[in-house]
Amino acid sequence: MTTKDEWQKLSRLFDQALEMDDLQRSQWLAQLELNDPEAAAQVRAFLATRDRVGAIGFLEQPLVTTGTEASWIGRQVGPYTISALIGQGGMGNVWLALRSDGRFEGRFAIKFLRAVLSLGQGTGRFLQEGKLLARLTHPGIARLIDAGMTSDGEPYLVLDYVDGKPIDQYCDAQLLSIDSRLRLFLDVLAPVAHAHANLIVHRDIKPSNVLVTASGQIKLLDFGIAKLLDFDGQAGADPHLTREAGVALTPAYASPEQVTGGPITVATDVYSLGILLFQLLTGRHPGGEAPMTAAELLKTVIDADAPRPSAVVSTGSEAAASSAANRSSTRERLHRQLRGDLDTIVGKALKKEPSQRYVSVTAFAEDVSRHLEHKPIDARPDTLAYRTAKFVRRNRVPVALTGFAFVAVLAGLAGTLIQARAAQQQRDFAFQQLRQNEEHDEFLDFLLADASPSGKPLSADELLARAEHIVDRQHAANVSRRADLMIWIGRDYSRRDRDVDAHRVLQAAYQSTRGLQDEALKGRASCEFANTLARDQDLDRAESLFQQGQRELAGDPRYAIERSACLRAGSEVARARGETAVGIERAREGLSVLMASPLRTDAAEMSAALDLASAYSEGGQDPAALVQFERAAKLQSELGLDESNFAVLLYNNWALELDQVGRPLEAEKIYRRVLSISRDSEAAGAVSPMVLNNYARILRELDRFNEAIPTAEQAYERAVQVRSELAISQSLMERCALYTVTGQLDRADAMLALVEPRLQKSLPAGHYAFAALASRRASIALARKDLKAAMQQSDRAVAMLEAAIKAGNEGAFLLPILLIDRSDINRGAGRFDNAAQDADRAMHLLLAAVSPGSYSSKVGLARLALARAFDSEHRVDEARAQARIAAEQLEKTLGIDHPDAQSARRLASKPRADTA
Repeated sequence: MTTKDEWQKLSRLFDQALEMDDLQRSQWLAQLELNDPEAAAQVRAFLATRDRVGAIGFLEQPLVTTGTEASWIGRQVGPYTISALIGQGGMGNVWLALRSDGRFEGRFAIKFLRAVLSLGQGTGRFLQEGKLLARLTHPGIARLIDAGMTSDGEPYLVLDYVDGKPIDQYCDAQLLSIDSRLRLFLDVLAPVAHAHANLIVHRDIKPSNVLVTASGQIKLLDFGIAKLLDFDGQAGADPHLTREAGVALTPAYASPEQVTGGPITVATDVYSLGILLFQLLTGRHPGGEAPMTAAELLKTVIDADAPRPSAVVSTGSEAAASSAANRSSTRERLHRQLRGDLDTIVGKALKKEPSQRYVSVTAFAEDVSRHLEHKPIDARPDTLAYRTAKFVRRNRVPVALTGFAFVAVLAGLAGTLIQARAAQQQRDFAFQQLRQNEEHDEFLDFLLADASPSGKPLSADELLARAEHIVDRQHAANVSRRADLMIWIGRDYSRRDRDVDAHRVLQAAYQSTRGLQDEALKGRASCEFANTLARDQDLDRAESLFQQGQRELAGDPRYAIERSACLRAGSEVARARGETAVGIERAREGLSVLMASPLRTDAAEMSAALDLASAYSEGGQDPAALVQFERAAKLQSELGLDESNFAVLLYNNWALELDQVGRPLEAEKIYRRVLSISRDSEAAGAVSPMVLNNYARILRELDRFNEAIPTAEQAYERAVQVRSELAISQSLMERCALYTVTGQLDRADAMLALVEPRLQKSLPAGHYAFAALASRRASIALARKDLKAAMQQSDRAVAMLEAAIKAGNEGAFLLPILLIDRSDINRGAGRFDNAAQDADRAMHLLLAAVSPGSYSSKVGLARLALARAFDSEHRVDEARAQARIAAEQLEKTLGIDHPDAQSARRLASKPRADTA
């Protein structure tokens, strides 16, 4: 084993050798052999490694490609048709292909070996890779589907096509916290451990080989340079294959033993995983970001110790601040999160000596899990101080109560010191914010304690009306103070679906701020008014006001909190316009801006996380939405707000998301809790119309029509009472659906006659709501047994929605539902093949969006539609197979007594074709 001192000595010798020409180096090495034969042998080995990897050009030379992209597109390879180049790597090119023999549908990845064939012995290596992949059956590893040879004698493998992002890009796009990244990293370790258990080392783990799908599932790619641990010892092993595998690597992720020709073991993958974890935690490579020559990179891999992650993120650079924001944190907070355990875990994985690293990936995973559970890790000394610190982390509430007084004294002292160092401008700004908060508190105290005549209790709506009156009377002369309180009142009206009142109050606040110099107040007024206009469906003006607010808040870091709120209001505007992708980006930026501000609070983070969750949900990014809902719920509980109006908003949106992923039974329980909270704090008639309408939809999905219809009608009455245009439109659509399934078709028609002009007036052409409208018409026509009209409207609905999605107006979450509905219509019209195609397409769209192993009523309904189509074609065995899976999905998500679940169970029990 080489010690650190020996490495430093060898590093100096390496540097000297690289600075000489060939003749000088030869003479110098001869002299070194006389004085230090062992060191001379090490230097010669280093130089041989450099020459060997340089000879095949893995650092400098371009890849040998499989021809130009244009020349391969459309080419037939076995039963597959090439459609696009999707990747190039050290072992070959990868192409997207479609199965074209009519037996199966789907997209696949085809990997050729032209690059390796050019080195010689490529076919043997390629066939070995196929055998390796066939042994790996973990859901986290891209599955081997097929293998074969082209007409030119070129071998290929067919693998699962993975539509995902590299893990580092995925984490940043989702603004995942450190804990969320660690949990995702544990999902990476599981398939690597599976490969090791099958005596296979990956040898090229890097972000581009670790993809995360839209459903949040890890897929590990490219075992093309993997080497069987027992391969060297096998009789007749081809030494060319061993040499070939030994140099096909990615230098930036290679372990020291890979570049020096040392033995490859599981510790090799542990090292690469350490680099990957370093990047996920810090946003940079442990070797730094500056470009390096081949020699410099080799020297770094062999000699340079990796820095501590906490040290990397604590710099004052803009990149460090951005990296912290991508982790929903600040520089200071991120430094604290990484310091200690995570520094130690990463450091152990990145030891230069393999024997000093984790002995297995499982041991690596265990330490990461212990850190997440605030338990002592194995990679550091088990001292009393360390164990005490971990105890405090696991039991923070009782320990915090015990030490509260002492901490308060320290906090006061720290606050005094910070204020003493702060600039006058920052002190003035902080004082202004404090005074504003105190004024809000005083105003709220007055409302709650003194505003009610004779101690008569007031409802929240009455309190808001009373607040308006007080503001007009007491603050008429102070324009800024009046506008600030009016924004606060208007926002609360909006949260309670009192859209007309919110519009009136916020419009007055906006107009009163136009002559003021306070840019922050003007920006807040613009953005809050924009948000309300979006709910009123005045979308063009709403977008204009959002842009105005952004301009008013730009440039001054002190306005970060206001700018974050404005971006989130802009997200609401964009989503109302059908621009869901824009809405997601604005919500993401709003959370990022907030987390980078030293003025952020847990309450503000909770609201921003909820806004981002809702944006993800509307965009069909369900796994990301659930992560943010859980984040907001955790903060809500920590703040003691589980029975608040904010909880109503959070639980309502969370239940919407659960319904979207096909878990209506869970959603129904949450809605009952929402209604309980609402009715405990309000008169029963004051429950939000949106909550009532959403609950009605869940009841309809659960086949509880007797409860759903009065709930939907109550939602409509409440929406009219509070004059919420959005709630009126949605309740009319829900009542139409309910009247259709209960055979009240004239009433269903009447609902559409009321809602259509509202949508035409308020929504832009091409909005996906019009596709939903056409789908409702198709359902009514089908109930009337007018199959021709049903088919026309259903085709129109699908075409409109596909056009909206193509134009970037989103609505993709609705497409599988429309396809399932059209499948039923096709089957009723005797177009069984079309029915099967629609159901199959819906099923694959849904499977791509749900987490593997999870249950979804929507997946169950798609499989049931496919089973029914197969049954109509007398494909009994295929129908039984789909129905069996459908029954399991539907029983778990809709209940065993649901008619669709029972129908699926009956179809699954139908006699087999060979026994009928």
